[in-house]
Amino acid sequence: MQSHLLDRDELLARQAFQLALVDLLRGLDGPDLIMAAAAATLGSHLGVARCGYGEVVPDGTAMHIAGDWTSGALHSLAGETRLLSAFGTGLLDDLRAGKTVIVDDCHTDPRSSDPDYGAAWTSIGACALIVFPLVRHDELTAILYVHEPAPRIWTPADIALVEDVALRTSDAVERSRADVALKASEERFRSLFNSLDAGFCLIELAFEGARAVDYRFIETNAAFERETGLSDVVGKWMRDLVPDLEERWYAIYARVATTGEPARFEDHVEAFDGRWYDVHAYRVDESGTNRVAVLFNDISERRRKDIALAESQNELELATRVAQLGRFDYRPIEGTLTWDDRCRALFGISPGKPVDYASSFLANLHPDDRVAANAAVLASLDPQGTRTFEAEYRTIGQEDGVERHVSAHGAAFFDDDTPIRLIGTVQDVSRDRQAQAALRETSERLRLAARATNDAIWDWDLRRNYVLWNEALTTAYGHDLASVDPTGDWWIDHIHPEDRGRIDRSIHAVIDGGGTEWTEEYRFLRADGHYADVLDRGYLIRDEAGQPLRMIGALLDQSARKAVERQLRAVNEGLEEAVVASKADRDRLWDLSTDIMLRAEYDGTIVAVNPAWTEMLGWDMEEIIGRPLFALLHPDDVDHTSEGAAGIARGQIITRIDNRYRCKDGSYRWISWAAQPGDGMINAVGRDITEEKENEARLARVEDALRQAQKMEAVGQLTGGIAHDFNNMLTGIIGGLDMVRRNLPEVRHERVDRYIEAATVSANRAAGLTQRLLAFSRRQSLDVKAVDVGDLVDGMEDLLRRTLGENAGLEVRRTPGIWPAHTDANQLESALLNLAINARDAMPEGGLLTIETENAHLDAHYTETIEDLEPGDFVVIGVSDTGTGMSASVIAKAFDPFFTTKPIGQGTGLGLSMIYGFARQSGGHVRIYSEEGQGTTVKLYLPRFRGTVEAPVEIADAELPRADGEQVLLVEDDPAVRMLIVDVLQGLGYGVLEAADGRAAVPFLESEQRIDLLVSDVGLPGINGRQVAEIARVHRPGLKVLFVTGYAEKAAVRGDFLGEGMDMITKPFALDVLANRIRAMIGR
Repeated sequence: MQSHLLDRDELLARQAFQLALVDLLRGLDGPDLIMAAAAATLGSHLGVARCGYGEVVPDGTAMHIAGDWTSGALHSLAGETRLLSAFGTGLLDDLRAGKTVIVDDCHTDPRSSDPDYGAAWTSIGACALIVFPLVRHDELTAILYVHEPAPRIWTPADIALVEDVALRTSDAVERSRADVALKASEERFRSLFNSLDAGFCLIELAFEGARAVDYRFIETNAAFERETGLSDVVGKWMRDLVPDLEERWYAIYARVATTGEPARFEDHVEAFDGRWYDVHAYRVDESGTNRVAVLFNDISERRRKDIALAESQNELELATRVAQLGRFDYRPIEGTLTWDDRCRALFGISPGKPVDYASSFLANLHPDDRVAANAAVLASLDPQGTRTFEAEYRTIGQEDGVERHVSAHGAAFFDDDTPIRLIGTVQDVSRDRQAQAALRETSERLRLAARATNDAIWDWDLRRNYVLWNEALTTAYGHDLASVDPTGDWWIDHIHPEDRGRIDRSIHAVIDGGGTEWTEEYRFLRADGHYADVLDRGYLIRDEAGQPLRMIGALLDQSARKAVERQLRAVNEGLEEAVVASKADRDRLWDLSTDIMLRAEYDGTIVAVNPAWTEMLGWDMEEIIGRPLFALLHPDDVDHTSEGAAGIARGQIITRIDNRYRCKDGSYRWISWAAQPGDGMINAVGRDITEEKENEARLARVEDALRQAQKMEAVGQLTGGIAHDFNNMLTGIIGGLDMVRRNLPEVRHERVDRYIEAATVSANRAAGLTQRLLAFSRRQSLDVKAVDVGDLVDGMEDLLRRTLGENAGLEVRRTPGIWPAHTDANQLESALLNLAINARDAMPEGGLLTIETENAHLDAHYTETIEDLEPGDFVVIGVSDTGTGMSASVIAKAFDPFFTTKPIGQGTGLGLSMIYGFARQSGGHVRIYSEEGQGTTVKLYLPRFRGTVEAPVEIADAELPRADGEQVLLVEDDPAVRMLIVDVLQGLGYGVLEAADGRAAVPFLESEQRIDLLVSDVGLPGINGRQVAEIARVHRPGLKVLFVTGYAEKAAVRGDFLGEGMDMITKPFALDVLANRIRAMIGR
């Protein structure tokens, strides 16, 4: 025990030293100060002669020691020291390999025979030393050393402390150097920040809802005042400085702060005399801090110039645009050519592309025009000439290859007869030239076309009613031109009688109206007596007064095409019949499908449903049609279903959307829909997935239960272990107190008895607490047997009434024919008492506690969501109060160990968790039903006992039984517990053989010595108590065994753990209970 306390004191002292060192190093500024302080602190703490921290120079040959600490017994090593001379070759290799060098006595150290070692130790005057290397990236970077001039045995704690201080010092030095570098960087940034020509400010916005209403200046630079005229603004609000600042500035900065997207823009501030600024704003922190950095320049002068230039350019641009002119500027001395984009377009060059005289102008002229155009340019630059440029030429587009006709006009400018500029305009005259060429070609084309085409070309002189036909009237329709009457009447007469009136009216409507074009289809009589299907088109020519002069047209024979159309029409009629048949098939699918189908307007009005609605949901079709799509939806599903319907209206196809529809009986069924738009409506098919959803919910409940069980198991393992160790200690305490009481003289002072009794009561209360810990962790030892729950409740009635007090009433409802429960009666009584206490605390103003008992059968559907609970018969004890009740969040944590809603000091939080552990350990279950303000019901489900219920046996009190020459083998690893049991047994006359663990017990069991009873702890190190018993039964088959346990995980239910001739007693126990149990077992 003393050694343990010394170890603990050393650990606390070391921790205190480490904390003090950390605080000291944190407050120092500079690597040298840190190294010196660490060395002094460590040297003083260890009481050594010298301690120092040295850094290895970059070439690795020496180390620099800024300053070390000495007690005066050794000289300082401060300065630069050669590594080889300080350590020798061998030690230096070890340090570079990252090995800590430890020497207790240089005279006896095996390495002292090496001359290098001896020389090194002599040079530094040390006989005992620890040197810890700091190696980074395979390079020795620093060392921490402690030296003594005389031999010293270094303890593991000394070595560990040196290594710990070395690492902490190295980290502190690195951080200090990083801080120094950071400060230098910040100073450089601040200097640069204040030297910026641009204004800068850091602002913090204030919001009302989503709208920015003001901002405060956090920081500005020197240029801020110059750019804005505002001074001393840090900490002030913009509304106070510039009340009439335009709202758009607040909106822009708010968008930057909330979205994180930077903004770059130009704008003006009327309050600053209309100044214009080029602004770059960006968020500097995460969203929510509302801070924006703003960098800006006053560009007012540039804006004024830009505006003036823009106005001038706009006027010139307007003039040239109206005239559709391009501009050019040629400077022969510099050899530069400037074109605007309209000029570039005339040469087929992209906007903005650079141009020059040779490759852009001359190279893109039509080869036939190049020489003449160049000559015209040269002539304009001749001071003896007209000094004007007039030319017309063709260009070949450089990029598009298009040929254009260009008319160019310009004027040359001279300096003392030296041409310096040629400025002018160009205009596209391609359309005029093309029109002239087209006019020349039209007559010839018409003449040739009339001869070459298969169309019958006609030219009708309306004033003379004279019609001229070309040769195609003969070749296409068989009419001899010589015998054709050249009048309009002949043409009308050859139109099919059914079409004649319509055609006569339509063509005269154009002639007599204001039209110029006419097109019709009709049937025209051929010379062989058959009719041709023709397309006739005409163009009406009028005089300047608008009077019709002539109409020219062409008669196109389209008989072959019309025949194909008639064939296609017949095919279409067949297709329509197929569509009718397909619709019939669709109607059958609509009527026979087990899935529900519907058609609805985009506003949600149901237009049609199939019969499956009645089968699935119970509604007749007449009850559904005309109702809104959302009328039968579950309220929680309306929003996302509405979004889906809106998406369909926008043309989206929905492959799956799940919702709940109300059945006619008021229940809901889950439907999975697929839908798409068609014919201006929503078309949807729904499949019943209610069972699938129920399975998903069931699986989720199972997973929640599994997570809760795993959490309880983890906490149970921890608390169970604590309780086990605590029980061992309590056994020693309670047993020791019992022995004190038994062995003190009978005439002892009354105050001593009072002290002993108080200590015993407190220890037993602690034992009760450990039993509660073991209960919720399901590691207590249960004495499971048949229990009459009704009798047990009746027996507790007086205790429960006293517990509840005068303000609360108690009502017991006992159902006849209650099955016996298979459980531990004592633990059940404890559980009911805990529930009564909880109910009393929940009814501070009084109320009623009701205890009911009933039989219940839990089927597989109920138990599948509860881990390790098998279906079967259960006895149910319900405990209900009329108290304050619990919220859903409190119920979810009610069984968690140490969770309580009571004030500090009024509850441990173990009551319900103990009940939960007891119920689950018994093979049962517990459930809470409660609402805030409505009271609470706790139902405890315990397995039904099947078998014969034995009547309880009353055991009369007796004096402690004495031995009759028997000998007991005691196996117990706790010395205190073992001592007490030995004293008790020897005091009663038993012979005792002691073993501290299972292995020590085996030789006794294999010997010939008399052993009447084996008393063994269950939780032994190495071979546990159950294994010791099995070994004992091999050598002594009839040997009786009494197990002692603080808890044993596998011994939690005694019947599952004990064999014949075995029994168990739970720590802590009274010594007379132990003596009676031993006597009873030996006497069996």
